[in-house]
Amino acid sequence: MLLLAALLVVAALLWTGRAELPAQLARWTGAATRPTATLDYARLSPSLDAAALGRQLGGLSLPCQPQAEGSVCEAALAEANGVAAALLRARWHQGTLQSVDLLLPWWEHHRAVGMLTERLGAPGGNEVVTADGQRLAALRWSLPEGTVQMARAPGWNPLHWATVRWDAAPPR
Repeated sequence: MLLLAALLVVAALLWTGRAELPAQLARWTGAATRPTATLDYARLSPSLDAAALGRQLGGLSLPCQPQAEGSVCEAALAEANGVAAALLRARWHQGTLQSVDLLLPWWEHHRAVGMLTERLGAPGGNEVVTADGQRLAALRWSLPEGTVQMARAPGWNPLHWATVRWDAAPPR
C-alpha cells in the first residue's frame, strides 16, 4: 500500500511538471549538448552525398559506416524542426541516397505530425507500411524526389521511437 502511495505521489509530481519534462530529460541524458537541425524534406534528393546532406542540415557532422553496397550515416540530435529528436540516420546504396529516418521520442509523435502538416500540407494518403514486423496505418506526403511517411498513431509503447521516414522515389 505504501508503494502505491509513493507511485501516486511520483506520478502527480511528473504530471504537474510535465511542461518542464523535456528540458529536464535533455539535462539528464546529455541532449543539451547535442546539435539541433532543420530538415527540409522537399530539398532531399537521391543525388545528395553525406557532405551535401550535412550542409543542408546546417553543417551537421554525419559520421558514416560502410555496409555491403552502401553506407549508413548517423548523427545524434537534440531537436529537429522544433521537435525533440534523438537521431538522424541516412542510408545510401551504391552512392544514391535511399532514405532518411528521424527518430523522435514517443511523446513527440503528434507534434511531429503537426510540423509535417505545417511544412508539407495535408497528407496525400494513408498507407499501410511494415515497421518492426507490424503493419501500421501511416500518413504519407508525396514530394518530387520521394515520399515522407509517419505512423498515424504513436502506438502504446512509450519505449518505441516515433519515426519520420523519407524514401527516395524510384528511378524513372
